[in-house]
Amino acid sequence: MNKFVKWFNIVTFIGVLINIFGMALPFIFTPQWYLDFFNLPGGGGSVIWMRQAGLLLFLISILYVAGGRDPIRYSWNATFAVLVRMTIGSYWLWLVFIEGQTRSFLIFGIVDCVYAIFNGILLWLALKNTETVEQLT
Repeated sequence: MNKFVKWFNIVTFIGVLINIFGMALPFIFTPQWYLDFFNLPGGGGSVIWMRQAGLLLFLISILYVAGGRDPIRYSWNATFAVLVRMTIGSYWLWLVFIEGQTRSFLIFGIVDCVYAIFNGILLWLALKNTETVEQLT
């Protein structure tokens, strides 16, 4: 296993843990607290949507595991994980800068986009390094 695959594995697993414990489970079990803590708009019906979003985030995060564990074998899963994270981060930034929503969403957009860029670079290096090794053999 090359060092970039190892680092991609670690970084992806950390991202899965952050998604599950930092967002998915709080969305499911304490949605109003989460809205209040981050000063996000919502309440009432939003709590139901927060719970559903938490469940979807939990399930999507589980899909990241295969690609994070073996990005060479499951390169589509690994690429999907990076692209989805960037898409979600871009969505948060869109809400603030285009839709005029509260700046409270900025932290989510910045974290997701920076994380996606870092993860994307690691994935690119892992796949590139593997192709180089295969060409030498």
